Amino acid sequence: MQLKNRLSIYSVLIFSVVIFVASAAIYISFYRWMKHNEIQILESKTLLAAVFYLEQDESSNSEHESIKDKLRKSISRKDIAIYNTQNIVARGEMLPDKNITVEFLNTIRKNRQANFTTDRFFYNGLFYADNEGNFVVVARELKDDFDNQMYTLLQILIVVFVIGVILIYLFSQLLGRFAYEPIIQIIEQIKERDNKNFYEPIVLEKSYTEIEDLVRTYNHFIDRLAQTFHVQKNFIDYVSHELRTPITALMGTLEVTHQKKRTVDEYQQAIVQSKQYVYDLEETLDKMMLLSGVKTSFEFKTVRIDEIIWQVIENAVLYHQAQIDVKIEVEDSVHLNVYGNTNLLALAFSNLVENAVKYSDNQPVEVLLKSVGSSLQIEIIDRGIGIPESDLNQITQNFYRGKNTKGYQGKGIGLSMAQIVFSLHRMELSVYSDGKGTVVKVSV
Repeated sequence: MQLKNRLSIYSVLIFSVVIFVASAAIYISFYRWMKHNEIQILESKTLLAAVFYLEQDESSNSEHESIKDKLRKSISRKDIAIYNTQNIVARGEMLPDKNITVEFLNTIRKNRQANFTTDRFFYNGLFYADNEGNFVVVARELKDDFDNQMYTLLQILIVVFVIGVILIYLFSQLLGRFAYEPIIQIIEQIKERDNKNFYEPIVLEKSYTEIEDLVRTYNHFIDRLAQTFHVQKNFIDYVSHELRTPITALMGTLEVTHQKKRTVDEYQQAIVQSKQYVYDLEETLDKMMLLSGVKTSFEFKTVRIDEIIWQVIENAVLYHQAQIDVKIEVEDSVHLNVYGNTNLLALAFSNLVENAVKYSDNQPVEVLLKSVGSSLQIEIIDRGIGIPESDLNQITQNFYRGKNTKGYQGKGIGLSMAQIVFSLHRMELSVYSDGKGTVVKVSV
């Protein structure tokens, strides 16, 4: 069963219970009030009957006629009985009624008044002391009108209950349609996803807070998943490309060496070359494993980015005798704290710094850390060969090298690898060049 229908049924059940309890309370309250009102009216009629029958000798003719007229309009004499002290009907025209018992008459004498109700009548009794003696006046009223009124009320409540349940169900379905429309849109958009566009975010025109949170969480999850797939794809590309070159060179060296006998020096030279190719393979594998997450599993934590950059610079100075000038223009050191992976960030910044050193022919390189509003910006500036404008949009692609880099050793993976790492860290990489140098900016 769909959640929309299930919630509609729950709404109907809850409403049914509430309206049933309310209807029962209304019916019972109205029944009690109507019964109390009928008894009060019957008490007045009983007193009027007592005055008519027992005060005739003390009233004038006009007064007696007036009372007679009121009595005629309010109650039939067939519903009146006046009992003497021997419980014998002394006046009134009520036929013997088995519901009027001696116990009831004695209760009236004791309490001065009493009443009860049967299926057909309301009964009321009044003790009346007269100059002729003490009497008990009993009057009764048919319940037909009362029962009809209560039956009509019951019918109205039942009709209201049924209509209310139907309306609640219809409105629940209607509201459910609007409430679940964003969920239906999400489902439809997810169904349209395949291996080519699964990473596209879900977009909703109209929604509400809970669904927006769900969409944001889903989009964040898909974005991270897409980045992971992108890393894996690049890992395969890197492995196939990077391993092929040193393996081919290694196999070529061994093949050439094996073709004829060599001198000891030539064998040693071949061994040195083979050893260098093995070192290149090992270095390549380390980078690939690091980028794929095999060594780090992408464990992120809060790190100081300036400490990572200082370590990269120290390595560049040690291994490449680089000349690097560092400037830190950050007032609040909190901006230097980032949430990321130390090894991945070190790999990315190392690629940027090594590129700056290499393509500037080891001229001085400037590294600037500065605050830009509430964010941190890192700039790596060199005065090297620069990047042609036609290459700027392609330099982060796998294995792409600029047209002016033929005289420099490289494989075209440094910037693409850095771009992937920065994307994983929600950092933005941008490259600018005027042909006389290059500025690489990383916005944190």
